[in-house]
Amino acid sequence: MARSRRSVLPAIRHPKTGVRLGRQIAPQILRTLRERILSWHYPPGRHLGEQTLCEEFATSRIPVREALRALAEQGLVEQVPNQGCYVKQPDVAGIHHLYDHRLALELYVIEHLAAIGPPTDLVARIRAYWEPLLSIRANAPVDGRELVRADEAFHLGFAQALGNPSIVEALADINERLRFVRLVVITTPHRVQTTAGEHLAVLDAVVKQDAEAARRALRQNINHARNKVEIALANALTHAHQRVR
Repeated sequence: MARSRRSVLPAIRHPKTGVRLGRQIAPQILRTLRERILSWHYPPGRHLGEQTLCEEFATSRIPVREALRALAEQGLVEQVPNQGCYVKQPDVAGIHHLYDHRLALELYVIEHLAAIGPPTDLVARIRAYWEPLLSIRANAPVDGRELVRADEAFHLGFAQALGNPSIVEALADINERLRFVRLVVITTPHRVQTTAGEHLAVLDAVVKQDAEAARRALRQNINHARNKVEIALANALTHAHQRVR
C-alpha cells in the first residue's frame, strides 16, 4: 500500500539549534494560524507569506506549506497563483450554511437524547450554571468570552452525552467558526437572561423526554443567534481592521 505524503516528509530541524522538530510542526502551525483567523486576529484579506511564517515558527517551507494547504481545504484561506495565500473573506451565505449544519446535527442529538434521557450529572451542571443567570440585571457587566464558552459547553454537552464522537468533532469545529457571532449576540442587553431561559427550556424538555418540545426550544435558541449574523459579521470586520491600523 502506498504511504501517505505526510508519512514520508523528512524530519525538520530548527535552523538555529539543529534540534529535530519532527513532523508535528505542521499541525502546530495549522492550529496557531487557524486560531488567529477564527479569532479575527488576522483580518480578511491578510497575506500569509511563507517566508514570514517560516521565520516566525523557525522552520522550513515544507510544514508551512502543509499548514496553508490544510487551511485552504478548510475554506479559511484562498490560494492565489503566483501570489500566495490570503485570509478568506467570510460571507453571509457561508455562515448560514454552517448554521444549517449545526441545526441539523443538534436536532438529531436532542431528539435521540430525549428518547433515553440525559445523564443526571449533566442536568445538575446545566442548572447550576444557567439558573442563577435568570435573574441577572439587563445592564450587568458580563464576561462575554466566559459566557460563550459556557454556551458552547451547553450545546456540546448533549452531543457528548449521546456518545457520537463524529458529531462532537463536527460541532466543535462549527463552534470555532461561529464563535464571533456568539460573542456579539450573547453580550447584548437582556440576552444573557433570554439565553439562560432558552437553555433551561431545552433541558426541561429533554428531562421530560419530550422530543418535540426539545426541538422547538432548540430551534428558538439557535435562530436567535442566527438572526444576528449580518450584525456580528459587520462588527467583527470593523474590529479586525481597527486592530491592524
